[in-house]
Amino acid sequence: MEKLKIKSFTISKLQEQLELGNEEALEKFWEGILENGSPLIEVIPRDSIHHLVTFVYKEDEKIENVLVIPEMGDCRFLNYRMERLLDTNLWYICCSIRNDIRLQYSFSVDDPLDNDWDSRFENLQHDELNKNFLYVEDEEDGEDEILSYVVMPKADEHVWIKENFDIPKGKLMEYWLESIKLDEARRIRVYTPHRYKEEGQPYRFLVLTDGDEYLKILSAKNVLDNLIADNKIPPIVVLFIDSTDTREEELSCSDVFIDILINEFMPWFKANYYISHEAEDGIIGGLSLGGLTASYIGFKHSEAFGNILSQSGAYWYKPSGWDEAESDCWISSKFEKIEKLPLKFYLNVGILEEKESMIGANKKLRDVLITKGYKVEYEEFKGGHDYLCWGENLGNGLRSLIGYKQ
Repeated sequence: MEKLKIKSFTISKLQEQLELGNEEALEKFWEGILENGSPLIEVIPRDSIHHLVTFVYKEDEKIENVLVIPEMGDCRFLNYRMERLLDTNLWYICCSIRNDIRLQYSFSVDDPLDNDWDSRFENLQHDELNKNFLYVEDEEDGEDEILSYVVMPKADEHVWIKENFDIPKGKLMEYWLESIKLDEARRIRVYTPHRYKEEGQPYRFLVLTDGDEYLKILSAKNVLDNLIADNKIPPIVVLFIDSTDTREEELSCSDVFIDILINEFMPWFKANYYISHEAEDGIIGGLSLGGLTASYIGFKHSEAFGNILSQSGAYWYKPSGWDEAESDCWISSKFEKIEKLPLKFYLNVGILEEKESMIGANKKLRDVLITKGYKVEYEEFKGGHDYLCWGENLGNGLRSLIGYKQ
């Protein structure tokens, strides 16, 4: 994403009309935005890779500035400062963006224009004029969030996340599990495929952390229903484990959390559902820190899970006291120092994510694993570190690890 000096055709035409005294032009512009939504997306002449995207903000009361904050590995946020069109209530910025990606973004209004990122992120606003948004319900503190996003004209269609009303559906059951080591009961949910039965060949199984996000935001149930109905993967039973306000601690390779998963949650799962007891039939997966922890669980407990599904794994993580070079990848070093384990990996990361700490660290782990002889599928998807692609790519990961070969 690059800010451009050229104006969009629509903004240029509006400016011409305003300078000629056509005061109704601005009102008609806003009417068009309300009807069609923002941002404006236009072709860039002689450029087949990018489109011109114009973000607009309508000023309702006097403000000093507006920033566009893209959800991508680009910390040059101050470069994305919008400008006012003449003396109107229209703020805009024109950017060149790859025409095959999905991009999440926010506005920072009356930004202090400093390096206090924590304060900035606390005051971000969604684009009220954009009709594309994700609604994120927060059951912990009640502060629900709306996330605005852009789907560029040549972005791949997402098919696995869409609900198909013409196929048989699996069932979802909710439980609250008491744990000896947790201070409170933890909500889990279990997906069973259509015509689930406790006889014949035991089912393969998948365990996902951040269960609520996978179900409510990433449409994981639709993904499972679609993959199974389309005969892309065998019927599978899935355990979704909710994360709480202790997520960062639990999913930073916490041996305590892993012990709870292996010695409390998994015995319950195997006792209550007809799933295989063979590691090669099990997948442990997660996103961001959950992807990191999935790989760490594979490292520690390959007897429990033979398949690792990592989505935008946070492999920048280093435990306190680890004094290797800043560029080194801690989890890669763990696998590098031991004999090959009976594991198979699916790793992905977005092309818009931070180049060193995210893309670089994922590539480092990929290269180490391949050198050690592991089977690894690595994918760079056309998005960032956000919810826009993880649901669809969950389908890619499952097809890679347990899909039928066609």
